[in-house]
Amino acid sequence: MDIAIFGAGIAGLMTAITMRAQGHRCRIYERSRQALDAGMGFILVPEGIACMKSFGVPLTGALGGTPLQRYFCRDATGRIIHEEKMPRGARGIRRRDLTTALGRALPHDEEPVFDAALDRLELDEQQNVTSAHLQTATGRTRIQADLYVSAEGINSRARQAMFHDWPSVPDRVPEIVGLVRCDKAVSWAGHSFNKFHAEGGGIAVGVLPVDAEHVVWYLQFDAQRFPLTPEALGNGSMGAEARRAHVQELVGSWAHPIPSLVAQTDFSRVHLWRPIETDLVPGFHRQNLVLVGDAAHPLSPFTSQGVSSAVADAVALAETVTGKIAKEGELATALEHYSRQRRAQCVPYIAKGRELTQQFLEPLSAGRRLLPIA
Repeated sequence: MDIAIFGAGIAGLMTAITMRAQGHRCRIYERSRQALDAGMGFILVPEGIACMKSFGVPLTGALGGTPLQRYFCRDATGRIIHEEKMPRGARGIRRRDLTTALGRALPHDEEPVFDAALDRLELDEQQNVTSAHLQTATGRTRIQADLYVSAEGINSRARQAMFHDWPSVPDRVPEIVGLVRCDKAVSWAGHSFNKFHAEGGGIAVGVLPVDAEHVVWYLQFDAQRFPLTPEALGNGSMGAEARRAHVQELVGSWAHPIPSLVAQTDFSRVHLWRPIETDLVPGFHRQNLVLVGDAAHPLSPFTSQGVSSAVADAVALAETVTGKIAKEGELATALEHYSRQRRAQCVPYIAKGRELTQQFLEPLSAGRRLLPIA
């Protein structure tokens, strides 16, 4: 089967890996190389790691990230108010390292085509996709495939085409994410994940070691109480300076190592992550078009389940499609099975994300801060 995949993030690359393992041919299209490093880094939970390793993804050495052993919840002064063990086998990892490891598990003839963004889909009377139009650096290109996979992230054009009236709003809690090379911060963090919270709720800073030299820090804030200025939403030097000012105002005087991490950050390279708040769409497919990863189920960052859920999507899709299409004409049936299975498994994460968001908005004294992983 000939498969076109839109998006070369975790979901897209893992889908290509699992589909190729079943003997299918995959072509991957990605709008921008810069998109591969957005988000900087994250926590990998053990289930996702085990699954990727089973498909030959080399999560070792320089691409192996940092094992995480303890979680420390702190107040703004650095005082530990709660601690617990991390799930056995969890690790922090740079996004770039994980996409590199995934790319190495693919043959050279299936490397992503960059500067190629999905523009629109052509449909027949039965709502099958007959071709896809891509916007490229040199103009427009029309491609055809047997199966079209949208792994474009939360702003998926394919999902919008399938459910153009489906309600979604910006999540109340955005994130500003930075990556810092700092030996002192790496040494301070060790093998622990630390998260600092404002006493009154609505502001938190996570500090996550992701390799032997770097830590990722991220600021979560209640956008209703602490809104970004219009300048901070923009690009260029003015936008970078406005984001620096916002971070400095909210947490610049918090405990070590936050002030030094902010001071060492190149704010022209920070990532402003604006999740959306939405229920799951009614289905993850329509005829020969299917959604995976954030395109299918935008999960709250509080769950730390985005990567593992994308990996689970890729595995379930490959297993289901290959098992069903042995009989001609059953692709839609296979995709419907995939959709039901993965929607059911994602429903609890939607509920847990909302629960963790509400807990984040409340004062720190309202209850102990448990590990922010669903």
